[in-house]
This record gives sequence, C-alpha cells and structure tokens, in this order.
Amino acid sequence: MSYSKAGFSASRLHRHGYIYILPTLVFFSIFLIYPMLNAFSLSFFEWNLLGPKIWVGIKNFQTMLRDQRVINSFWRTIHFTFISVVLINLFAFILAIMFGNREIRGKNFFQSLIFLPVVLSIVAVGVVWEYMYQSTGLISIIGRRLFGVTIPWLTNTVAAPYAIIIVYVWKSIGYYMIIYIAGLLDIPSSLFEASRIDGAGFWSRLFFITIPSLKNTFTLSIVSCLIFTFGSFTVQYVITKGGPSRSTEILALLVYKEAFEFNKFGYSGAISVLFFLTLLIFSVIQLRLLRSDEQA
Repeated sequence: MSYSKAGFSASRLHRHGYIYILPTLVFFSIFLIYPMLNAFSLSFFEWNLLGPKIWVGIKNFQTMLRDQRVINSFWRTIHFTFISVVLINLFAFILAIMFGNREIRGKNFFQSLIFLPVVLSIVAVGVVWEYMYQSTGLISIIGRRLFGVTIPWLTNTVAAPYAIIIVYVWKSIGYYMIIYIAGLLDIPSSLFEASRIDGAGFWSRLFFITIPSLKNTFTLSIVSCLIFTFGSFTVQYVITKGGPSRSTEILALLVYKEAFEFNKFGYSGAISVLFFLTLLIFSVIQLRLLRSDEQA
C-alpha cells in the first residue's frame, strides 16, 4: 500500500512539474520556436512585407550559394569566431589561474572587476568603445603617446575587424574566467599538496595536474564560446553597422540587413537557415565531445 502511494505521489509530482515549466515553454514557443519555424518556411518565398508571398521553392538557396556577399560574410564570421574564441579562452584561463588561487588576498575584488563588463549593457559598451576608437578617443591617444601612430580603427578595413574582436573579448572574458575558476576549485587540493611534496614546480603542476583535470571544463567553455560568438550581432551593429566596406558584416548582421533594410524577408530567411545549420553543427560537436568525455 505504501509503495502505491509513493508511486502515486511521484506521478503527481511529475505532472505538476510540467505545470510549473508551462509558462517558460509557452514563452519559448512564441518567441523562439515559432519564429524559427516561420523563418524556415519563409525561405521558400519572396516577400517584401507589404505584398503577397510568392512561392519560389529553393531559388533563395540557389541565389545564396552564388552570392559573394553571403560567402564573404560567412568567412568573416568564421574569422571573427576563431580569433575571439582562442583569445577569450586563453586569457580567461590565465586569469583563472592568477585569481583562482585560494591564497591570493583580494581575489574577490579582482574577480568582480574582471566580471563587471559581462553585466554591462552591450549597447552602452559599444557606444563607449566607438568613441574611444575615434581619432580623439582614449585608444588613439594612448597609441600616439606610446607608439607615435594613430590607427584608423573604424575606418580601415584591416583594423576594423580586430577593433570589434578587442571589444568582444574584453566583454566576454569574465564569464569564461568564472567557468575556469569553478573547474579549478573542483580539483582536489590533495593533488597539489602531494605534487609540492614531490618537488613539482608551477609548470609541472600546470601541465600534469591542472590542464588534464580541466578537460571537461575546456570542452564546455570552448564549444559554448564558439556557439555564442558565432551568433554575435550587437557589437558589430552598434559600433560599425558592418562597415567599413562590409569588413565587419558578419552573417547575423547580414540576415538583419536583408530583412529590415532591403525588405528581402524570404532571402533573409534562407540565410538564417544557413546560420542555423552552422550552429546546429557546432551543437552536435559539443554533444559528441561531452559524451565522449563522460564515457572516458
């Protein structure tokens, strides 16, 4: 009798759980799942928002594959993503090693200081950095004082992509530093104490204890950073609008422009499908890597 009551209570709790998450499911269905499915169906039409939808089949996808602007935007996104992910994880790991040490005084202050850009509004950050990149801005003044040169950060097609990368890396480092610190705190302190007794130095502990122990943390941080960075949009839109000469026009920004500047909603939907499929590949890679780590 007690067993049936327990089973009954568990089943009721299971049903009530769905009730509690129902508002979130409704919210995501309306604002995420439905727009995603609608964009996929819209990719088979020509539509300028004012006139009727015209069925064109796979014409938008055929045009997209021959469109040099789409191809260039895709490779700019890959370039931006690769460099940003490498720099973010490298500096986040170094900062985690520096300020994740239990013995450092004032580590909470430094951690909070580095994490502060993460909670700042990305629009406000973009506006401030845009002014700092101007010829009379702080970055240009420092460049002239230290190196005697003024780099046209936002008007040069070579410098502009790296100006965006600097802002994005600065904004994101704190978040991934916290992930690495959490991973470091999960390593048993007995391993480090035993290595010190055996005479192992800092570099030996780093390469033979710390890095191997953070394998899962590296996988989670790098792949999640890859997905978020590939979908970046706001920094480029606020600071450069994709300029100069489309040198910072990444895929997400191109989707926005095709829809809301050129009124090609069907074509924008086709590009967004390419965008979605690329992120899906990254997600599958992440799941496979995490699954292989769990099995190992």
